[in-house]
Amino acid sequence: MDEGALTAMRLRGAILGCGMISEFHLLGWKRIPEAAIVALCDHTVARAEHRNLRHALGARVYADLETMLARERLDFIDILTPPEFHREHCLMAKQAGLHIICQKPLCTTLEDSRVLASEMDGYQKIFAVHENHRYRPWFQAVRQRFTGGFFGNASLLHLQHLSAAEPAEAYKNEAEKGILLEYGTHLVDMMRSILGEPSRVYARLHRLNPRVRGESLAHIVYEYRQTTAVVEVAWKTGVFHQASMLLTGDAGEAWFEGSLTRGDSGRLRISRGGEVVVDEQRNPYDEYVESFYLLEREHVDAMLGLARVVQTAQEHLRTLACTFAAYESAARRQVIDV
Repeated sequence: MDEGALTAMRLRGAILGCGMISEFHLLGWKRIPEAAIVALCDHTVARAEHRNLRHALGARVYADLETMLARERLDFIDILTPPEFHREHCLMAKQAGLHIICQKPLCTTLEDSRVLASEMDGYQKIFAVHENHRYRPWFQAVRQRFTGGFFGNASLLHLQHLSAAEPAEAYKNEAEKGILLEYGTHLVDMMRSILGEPSRVYARLHRLNPRVRGESLAHIVYEYRQTTAVVEVAWKTGVFHQASMLLTGDAGEAWFEGSLTRGDSGRLRISRGGEVVVDEQRNPYDEYVESFYLLEREHVDAMLGLARVVQTAQEHLRTLACTFAAYESAARRQVIDV
């Protein structure tokens, strides 16, 4: 079968927003034979053309979503625009009858995110959120052991990502909400995927980086019946990058050191009964790329009726509820219920 005939059988997709993160979305989509990205859209056309050329897509390029929707026969859209545009773009895609995958967070406030989720309620196509941190292979290895009882009863989960770099996308420097919403939600989602829903939260937020309008450091403690979960994230001014995850139970521990995003080296160690049973080097960059593919693979299977979407709007709203509870705690300077 020639390439033209194969492409005609694929789910036809488009990417809206061709900034930095689109590179990794495209690396995933190119590995899925049942899907083809046939259109790219960005108000800066040169960025879309660069992605098109770099990945040899042969896609058509557009400067605005309305024109693309009018001219293309699409099955799905991957929305990668800044959060303040998500509601408008999701509703336009809904009107066009497309499967929709929207980059996190859904909107810039919890209230607006709930409104959008309500407007999409009952939609017959998939409406999914792209939140891929829990799909990191090293984290999946830990999570599977935890759900199987390998670590026993957990007393501590500590997730930390203190980056010496500034936000990769310029708009994040000017956003009212800073690192907690833009990056901390990833770690909150990882926490929830292991421990479920916390009962209370206490948070402190600080502006360490003068070039970031919102908070550039967040320290958050979530309470569970048996477990304390700590989430720390920063875009700090400095030299040293520090990132890790520690899960401690009464039967064993898991300890990952290395970037939770892109990086050159990582190490995963797992113990049980006082003995180390796993000690292996990991490549954070490769695992970062793989998590995009794994989530997009899940989305395609859902479009084909072969699986269900895990990262639904309702699932994402629970992560956002925990996140905005931390903002409220920091503003009130007290422990609050989630």
